[in-house]
Amino acid sequence: MNTPPTDRRDVEAAIVSLQECLANGDPGDVGLISQSEAVLSALRAAYRVTPDAFSHEAIEALRELSEFLSETGPAAHAGTPVKGHSQ
Repeated sequence: MNTPPTDRRDVEAAIVSLQECLANGDPGDVGLISQSEAVLSALRAAYRVTPDAFSHEAIEALRELSEFLSETGPAAHAGTPVKGHSQ
């Protein structure tokens, strides 16, 4: 996402794109999770600037994506030994 979305159509497209990337990607892929978190952060920033561009459904989808990322992202696995490495 180069520039934050400023209208509902762009917001919805960004959310759908993020959902598809996560649905089709490997939840263990640190790069994918990092990129997804960056997109989510950009969407949060866009919401602060143009909240009218976000429907109730869009906000709910973003909450679900945020929850998913917090459950699958690197922070969720902090302290978990990496297979093949001793601590």
